[in-house]
Amino acid sequence: MGRRKSVLIMQGEVTAYRKPVFNALADIYDVTILHSGQPSVGPEDRYREQIFPVKAWGPAFLQDVGFVRRAMKGFDAVVSMFDLRWPAFLLPLFGKCHGRFILYGHRYSGNALADGLRDVLMRRADRVLVYGDEEIGAMTARGIAPSKIVQAPNTIDVRNHADYSADPKSSLLYVGRLQARKRLDLALRIFAGLQGRIDDAIQFDIVGTGEPEDSLRNCALDLGIAHKVHFYGQITDNEILADHFRRAIAYISPGPVGLGALHSFAFGVPVITLREGRHGPEFHNLVDGENALIASDEEAYGKAVLRICTDAALARRLGQKAYRRYADERSLERLIGGFRLAIEGESSGEL
Repeated sequence: MGRRKSVLIMQGEVTAYRKPVFNALADIYDVTILHSGQPSVGPEDRYREQIFPVKAWGPAFLQDVGFVRRAMKGFDAVVSMFDLRWPAFLLPLFGKCHGRFILYGHRYSGNALADGLRDVLMRRADRVLVYGDEEIGAMTARGIAPSKIVQAPNTIDVRNHADYSADPKSSLLYVGRLQARKRLDLALRIFAGLQGRIDDAIQFDIVGTGEPEDSLRNCALDLGIAHKVHFYGQITDNEILADHFRRAIAYISPGPVGLGALHSFAFGVPVITLREGRHGPEFHNLVDGENALIASDEEAYGKAVLRICTDAALARRLGQKAYRRYADERSLERLIGGFRLAIEGESSGEL
């Protein structure tokens, strides 16, 4: 049996949802995470980490470029998050890289200067790992070689995923950080306006913590629906979360959606959101009328919530397609497969 390849992954910090990815990769490679967050390695983790200081300067995060270059030496492959705000991770592309250099995560911003710089960096990298296929056409049209592009769909590892689309339903659900940009105040106003038009037993469950919690509680009180809106705080127990998803008619997030959409899909729960706003790349998993309802404005959003609360067959059909999207196309195994293709030097063959 030959030597395992060594892989350095450069991130701003190690988030909880990324740890299963790093551990799965560490079952295949010798993995080290270089980051500037809090220590993350516990007794059960199989990756190593190096933590180094960072200084915020406006929108940018600055580190010692020389330190990063030295840290990269000796690795067979380096995977760097593709974020222009972290220049020390990207500047080594303009020098000699001893191992394969892979950029992970790509989205054009619409800023001509920034997007031009992204193109230059992608041309210099050995591979570019992208979350999905939504920008591949634009990348190749701008001169990025198709052989450089590998898909590694961003996802959340839900070990206890299951299709609950046919289970009895009794709630609307939000799971995630409470932030003003999620526009949960709008969701509460819509929910209040639907009273008398939807089943009186339907509740609104909110799982998560954040600064807007007090104002959301007051909003529910002012709207006269406080007895139907339940704040559960942060929940990390997967079995408890599964119970919340099991009884959810839909995942409600008028504002930008991120990995919460895939979390809901993992339990056969469709998403209702607004088309406007800067969604995360996970938004591209949503297909209006297939696994989600995507509204054009607030009035249409209210109609979408009413529709799904009064049409059980629709909710079930959307939920079934949502689960299939997660199970068939957004599993952790799919994500790891993309990393392996990039690290081993092959192209995805999916273009």
